[in-house]
Amino acid sequence: MNTICIVEQPLEIKEWQGQRVITFKDVDRVHQRPDGTAGRNFRQNRKRFILNEDFFEISPDEIRRNKIMEVSNALKRSMILLTESGYLMLAKSLTDD
Repeated sequence: MNTICIVEQPLEIKEWQGQRVITFKDVDRVHQRPDGTAGRNFRQNRKRFILNEDFFEISPDEIRRNKIMEVSNALKRSMILLTESGYLMLAKSLTDD
């Protein structure tokens, strides 16, 4: 497993369609926010994010088949994975109103 350290937090490197991506859980951990904060901020600002540019919505089967990361077999809903531009937009919402 390849990892990268951000603010002394080891994160598994994830890629989709040639781009590095990050989960909401990773964002919460790096920014030391309560679980669910990044997802909530994304949902509140979703109209500002562009699908397949700022984020990808990927089914659990695609995640498993492409070995993006380990996910539970109980996961049934698609996951949102943020690209670099999506992460930067979301990170701004963690510090601005």
